[in-house]
Amino acid sequence: MSEDIYREMILDHYRNPRNKGKIETPDVRIHDSNPLCGDEISIDLKVEGDTIKDIKFDGRGCAISQASASMLTEMVSNKPLTTIKDITKTTTPFDFDGKLFRYCFRIEK
Repeated sequence: MSEDIYREMILDHYRNPRNKGKIETPDVRIHDSNPLCGDEISIDLKVEGDTIKDIKFDGRGCAISQASASMLTEMVSNKPLTTIKDITKTTTPFDFDGKLFRYCFRIEK
């Protein structure tokens, strides 16, 4: 994909985030922040068995962190929990060699 398409995807997810909000009684709530830039993200999951049945995110930060969270929710919704563990630089919604996505979510692969 060209850089223009990446920019369009990032801006679209930033301006029109998918699954933004909170789950009232989540099974899992994860909150993390990046003290270097001030980005903050909370992710709520509703899980049935080993499947992510609902996922929402809330937070504040740069366009890339917010767009990444939006893309992540689309990527793992209704998938097994192991999908999150299997995210690598080749499976990220926008790749940039995977660095931006992993940086925003501190994924060490």
